[in-house]
Amino acid sequence: MEKESLMGKIKLEISAFLAVNLVRMWFGTVRVEILNRPVYEKYFKDPATGNVVAGSWHRHAIFLFYFFRNLGPRGVMISRSRDGRFTARIAEYLGYTPVRGSSSRGGRQALCAMMDYMADTSEKRLCGTAVDGPRGPARKMKSGMAVLAMKSGSWFVPMACSGTRVITFSRAWDKTIIPKPFSKVVIDFGQPVKIAQDATNEEFCAICTELENELNRLTNKLDSICGYSG
Repeated sequence: MEKESLMGKIKLEISAFLAVNLVRMWFGTVRVEILNRPVYEKYFKDPATGNVVAGSWHRHAIFLFYFFRNLGPRGVMISRSRDGRFTARIAEYLGYTPVRGSSSRGGRQALCAMMDYMADTSEKRLCGTAVDGPRGPARKMKSGMAVLAMKSGSWFVPMACSGTRVITFSRAWDKTIIPKPFSKVVIDFGQPVKIAQDATNEEFCAICTELENELNRLTNKLDSICGYSG
């Protein structure tokens, strides 16, 4: 890997610092409504529940990334691309432990590193990433996070969000949405799933299909509630 220059490191730090403070100011004005609060309280906040792998669609991952900033120890898988360095530094500012890699770059190494991170049961740990990223196709689940949940003995919790007034990046492959200042975001969680470590390939694939359907159901439901048509 090419060694980063001192000037490059300085530029990265300044850019990430400015970006994270803009995110805090922007998203800090957004009102949040949680529909399935019992799942949020039990699986994301209660230490007795054990570790959790959270999965969402790439479309709305940016706000969820911000939303979970105040919870306990949490990791996030971030691409090893050049842009990923910038995202990883923002993640650190928000209290995340970034694990570099994706399905297209360093995926196996990143998954192993995330398994090591989630294997620690001395404290409750959370992790997550968009399960249709980093290049799509949109709203089609890749198996990496489900494998992580299965191998680490963690709960897998599907989640989604939508907003009453959002900016849509229509040219992006995932149609990324970002809530406008002073708007409202609605977040919902599906039924948590514990995937048996001895599940057969057929059983595992069936669970992934069910999770994909649940993520799409949640997304469509929230879009309808918020009046968002994409």
